[in-house]
Amino acid sequence: MKRSGQITVFFSLVLMCIFSLMCGLLESARTAGSRYYLKMAADSAMDSLFSQYHKEVWDQYRLFFLEEKDEAELEEAWKDFMEPYLESSGWYSMEIENAEALQVYRMTDQGGKYLKQDILDYMKYGIFENLTDETGAENLLTQLKEAGTIKNLSGAYSGHTKEAVRLERAFQDISDSLRKQKELWQAAASELGSYNGPGFRRKAAELEQEMSRIPPLVKAYGKMADQLKTKWKESEAAMSQAQEELSQEVRDTLREETACYESYINEDGERRREIEALPEKMTQIKEIIERAKERSVEVEEIISEWDDDDEEDDGPDEDELWGSVEEIWQKIPIPVLPYSNGVKDPEKQKILEQVGGFVQSGLMKLVLPEGTEVSKGILDFTDFPSASRQEGQAEIGGLVERILFQEYCGSFLTDFLSEEDKEVKYELEYLIVGKNTDEENLKKAVGDILMIREGMNLIHILSDRQKRDEAKALANVITGSAGLLPLAGVVAFFIMSVWALGEAVIDVKMLLEGKKAAFVKTKETWNLSLTGLLELGSTGSCPEGGDDEKGMDYEGYLKLLLFIGNEEIHRYRLMDVIQMNICRKQQDFRMAHCVYQAEIKGTANARHMFFGGRDPYYRMEVRTEKAY
Repeated sequence: MKRSGQITVFFSLVLMCIFSLMCGLLESARTAGSRYYLKMAADSAMDSLFSQYHKEVWDQYRLFFLEEKDEAELEEAWKDFMEPYLESSGWYSMEIENAEALQVYRMTDQGGKYLKQDILDYMKYGIFENLTDETGAENLLTQLKEAGTIKNLSGAYSGHTKEAVRLERAFQDISDSLRKQKELWQAAASELGSYNGPGFRRKAAELEQEMSRIPPLVKAYGKMADQLKTKWKESEAAMSQAQEELSQEVRDTLREETACYESYINEDGERRREIEALPEKMTQIKEIIERAKERSVEVEEIISEWDDDDEEDDGPDEDELWGSVEEIWQKIPIPVLPYSNGVKDPEKQKILEQVGGFVQSGLMKLVLPEGTEVSKGILDFTDFPSASRQEGQAEIGGLVERILFQEYCGSFLTDFLSEEDKEVKYELEYLIVGKNTDEENLKKAVGDILMIREGMNLIHILSDRQKRDEAKALANVITGSAGLLPLAGVVAFFIMSVWALGEAVIDVKMLLEGKKAAFVKTKETWNLSLTGLLELGSTGSCPEGGDDEKGMDYEGYLKLLLFIGNEEIHRYRLMDVIQMNICRKQQDFRMAHCVYQAEIKGTANARHMFFGGRDPYYRMEVRTEKAY
């Protein structure tokens, strides 16, 4: 019996279709699996790459940096980590063709944004406790702004006090000249009484010479008065603009204590009108003097001719002749100003002014503990990250973020009181100041702390009626009861400002000795009396202050300076410090090489398992991203 083969052929075709479908499904599944495997391998390779963070940076600063000099190095490193995964890919057979770094974010990019994020990530784990919240940070910033505003305003008004005192001295020079004129006028009159013509003319000439001093003295007085008025108006404008930065209590007290400046300037305007009339009076008086001198010569000629021609006569009536000269002389009205100089105890005033002089010329000598040697460290700015900083790149962070940043810096950087021995020791001070020597950074940082303390101390004085009364009592001693009455108030405000400065000097000295100084002063935490202030001004020696256990230490005040400073600049300077210290062990370390985040695109070639043809390979792309 003959059999047909149709079923076998049909069945073979069916099986071929089934196998093709199955192989297609398997290839599709394998291809999809290849893509997932490639993505897993890419992410794992990126994790492995970023696990190679800089160990020394982590040990010293608890920050994650991946050091790769350029994108090509980063790409090659990633490809190296991909190789083991591709070699073990099994039936996902593939090989990496190339890698391209799409985005690489380094620590120096975008105003140090990524350094900030690295620090905040570290700080958020609660390693630091008792940090203030947003409200507390806002209150602190408000207090610091108020202290700075008060310091600036008090500096301006204290300068007006010095200008007013110089104005009083210029007035005193004019008064002294008028007094001397009176004495010379009397001396000339005495010579007339003795019939001494040459002596009279000599004294008259001296009087004219003294009168010639009046115009330049009056001009100098007017110039000082104009400068005082102009600068006072500028300070008044600054006071008006600063109203919002002052609390209502401080604002009212400050306005009360500075109102005397306007009164002084207004009353000086009345005095000035009489002073400016003096040069014209001097011109008129000189004309009378010349007539008197000419008449004295005529009298001498009359007497001489009489002696030569009439030897037997009793002679001329000298009383009558010299009396005619005296009659002219008596017509000279030597002016008398109806005012007295307002500084009766200039010595105390000079002593108070010397306090500011000591601070400006020798602050470090006043506040440094005895026997302290200032570090001579020098920073080499070559290749420092801060040299590449561009303005306006950084995002402005919140106040709490600033607090976290300053706490981080206080924990990982050294300062004046740190015991760690380093070539460049004052790292916190460098963040604040940015000079290239430890000495300059320390001096400027200490000066900035002094300004904060001066402002806060003046706020306390303005709120303490007893201290204000003490200042006014001393001002009355300095000015006396004569002169322009508002001058006592002007000097009183100057005393308050100098008093706040003197107390600030003691505060800073305590801080540099490792003690604490109260941020907001009370009567109990105040150290300097007015007697001690005068001693400070006369001897230049700073009294000792009492430690306040509840106060703030030197590092705390440095943190305040960081808090109110430019956070972008501080971040770059922090990178300077990190680079400088790491370079001591690794000379080629640069923060510009440190990667915080990267995105890489890889291209892989995979082989078809069931389909070949002319091109058995196909390409796959993968993107992977990683950040610390």
